[in-house]
Amino acid sequence: MLHVPHHVGASSIAGVGLFASTPIARGALIYSCDPRTLRILTEDELSTYPPAIRDSMLRYCYRGRGVQRLSGAYYFCIDDARFFNHSDQPNCLWQPLQEHYVAARDIPAGTELTCDYLEFSEPEDVPYLLPACRHGSGGAAMQPQSR
Repeated sequence: MLHVPHHVGASSIAGVGLFASTPIARGALIYSCDPRTLRILTEDELSTYPPAIRDSMLRYCYRGRGVQRLSGAYYFCIDDARFFNHSDQPNCLWQPLQEHYVAARDIPAGTELTCDYLEFSEPEDVPYLLPACRHGSGGAAMQPQSR
């Protein structure tokens, strides 16, 4: 669940992204895992959607990492958190014990909020990201997971 004033807009990283609507102080809570806004979609459930809808949903799904990894299902954020884009130097820092993101530094209003996809996805789930990380391009959009 997002805890800061935000908006979705055109992104230089990917087509759309998540942006701070007001300044965010370093250490401020930005996002926390909340079952009310984080849905688990099974592969069987996804298969019931028309292909265009399913593909659109999968663009924003992830399987998780480590003990949180799902088999046969995906996590899907139903709030605007699904519009976080990846950065090699994200301005949002994952706090695994608290299961939330905080501002890694002061974030001015209008700045795109970014995270590191490898904090919540196994490397094999984001193969499109690995070359970007190795070559320092800095950002990538979430891509469809393998079905």
